[in-house]
Amino acid sequence: MKKGVFPGLIVVTLLLCAPLNGWATNGMNMIGTGAVSSGMGGADVAVPAGCTAIAGNPAQLATTCNRVLSVGSALMFPGMEDTPGGGTRTDNEFQMFPVPFIGYAQRIGTSRWSVGVGAFAQGGMGVNFKNVQVMPTMMPGLRDDLMSEVGFVRLSPTVAYNVTDKLTMGASLFAGYATLKYDFFPNTIGHRVKDLTSFTFSGRFGLNYQINDKWSVGATYTSDSAIDFDGGKLTTATGVKYNDVKMDGFTWPQQVETGVAYRATPKLLLALDLSWINWSSAIKTVTVTATNPDNSAAPASLTVPFVMKWKDQIVVAVGAEYELTDSFKVRAGYNYGNSPVSSANLSPLFPALVEHHATAGFTYTWTNWDFDFAYEHAFTNTKTNDGDPNPMTNPFYGSKVSHTMDTFNFMVSYRF
Repeated sequence: MKKGVFPGLIVVTLLLCAPLNGWATNGMNMIGTGAVSSGMGGADVAVPAGCTAIAGNPAQLATTCNRVLSVGSALMFPGMEDTPGGGTRTDNEFQMFPVPFIGYAQRIGTSRWSVGVGAFAQGGMGVNFKNVQVMPTMMPGLRDDLMSEVGFVRLSPTVAYNVTDKLTMGASLFAGYATLKYDFFPNTIGHRVKDLTSFTFSGRFGLNYQINDKWSVGATYTSDSAIDFDGGKLTTATGVKYNDVKMDGFTWPQQVETGVAYRATPKLLLALDLSWINWSSAIKTVTVTATNPDNSAAPASLTVPFVMKWKDQIVVAVGAEYELTDSFKVRAGYNYGNSPVSSANLSPLFPALVEHHATAGFTYTWTNWDFDFAYEHAFTNTKTNDGDPNPMTNPFYGSKVSHTMDTFNFMVSYRF
């Protein structure tokens, strides 16, 4: 078997088998990919990244060694509370989301070119509320479920080029696969949707410039990904099944990132990133359309709009890395991103509320092996739906939703 083929087969295999559920924390994005980035609060645009450059700044792929293979995962533990207007609190059922990553990268001989390929979870969100009060001010005593799972995984072939000894450029092609399902009071007044899927493509371009021995700067641009879900099934609370379901208006947004890294001492590295995520153009009104019912007496089609009107997000990430010994590095970071969710359209089905994150991590190096670990804590944030008080157009009016999360990141890399 040719060199490079086997790692590629591993990537494709894990992509096909990987769980797609995720719960991201900059909107629907992970704050960082891989334990090194996560340990520094996601401040990685101007920081050497190895394999994880396929999910970050692709220009950093040029800083990799001759060959490197990385395998890892994040384990995400969300905490949610939903208190309907005029009702009592319901806690989210226990959920754990594994978020895998695998990547392979190498320099091409002694040339200025580096290439890599990998699969990683870009993000997502999900809730699982059981026995929630349904509009308690209108229907006291009526209870039902709310559940959602949105997942997005990307396959990312990446190339980087050393233009000069100081300037590197890189580009990634993102081939994405998304899944979505949800329960909206499926046993009483609503419906259940499952099996929605979508393939999509986008790209990322990155630059990195090493100003001198101490300072480096970087930047990336990521294009948006229109996610046209189809192939789904919808079942109403009355038992009617619609066999052709699609969802329009759901887009993964374009994003611009800039970053700076400062080598304060030979052992201490500091980093700062700023990002703009264009959620306002990506998530406006998401419309579910169902056709082909199994009952001729049922309406030929159903249209269900979810008015969301998310806002743009500004993310600030700061991180530090300190080399305690030749084989042990420690990291810490902080990440802030304003919640893109509009209070007027807040829904416990699709929350993305957390804003403040604290992170810590380390790397232990043994011969050609790196063992990375990071921990993220997203502090509790609470919002209340203060939009249209008409429960027929805004069934979640008055609902108070709280969101927190803990995430553990693990990664093993082999350099050869």
